[in-house]
Amino acid sequence: MPFRASLLAVSLLLGSVRGAAGQSNRTLAETARWLETDGTDMATSSPELDLTNVRLVGLTATSKLSLSDCRLVITVTDNSGVSGSRTTMRVPMKEVDVGGVRVVARAEGYHDFIYIPGRYFVTIPARAPDTYPFLTITRQGEFRAYLATIPAKDAEAGSMLMAAVQRAAELCGAGAP
Repeated sequence: MPFRASLLAVSLLLGSVRGAAGQSNRTLAETARWLETDGTDMATSSPELDLTNVRLVGLTATSKLSLSDCRLVITVTDNSGVSGSRTTMRVPMKEVDVGGVRVVARAEGYHDFIYIPGRYFVTIPARAPDTYPFLTITRQGEFRAYLATIPAKDAEAGSMLMAAVQRAAELCGAGAP
């Protein structure tokens, strides 16, 4: 296990360097376009299989990303419910903690506070979490939040999404990490 963890850490580091290099010279409009096209394609969870009532069910989450007026909108739809569920997160980019944006990976089959299927995610924290500057919209209503999450299909996709989010936040006035 320690060897696999080391490989994952190295791949995340190398991927984030490659992803950051590709994003560092893009304008805000180019970054927005990338998020809406390539970023949206990468914002699909890695597949998970769950044994439900003796049936093997594939769980996935897909996201649609859009960036307009320095506000990132993340719409995540997953099929883990009977008819799927949809969560929309609205993130004002100037409120993002640029240095805190991370790619996280959870262990195979592990379910935690992120109620989205998949293994790799980009977490986007608020610079001032106690102000709850983000908005999360679900079937249950609208909730103020300090963390937003984007599923990623693999570690490399996560690092590229992370770099794009960091670049957009910097261009929107969040400050460098």
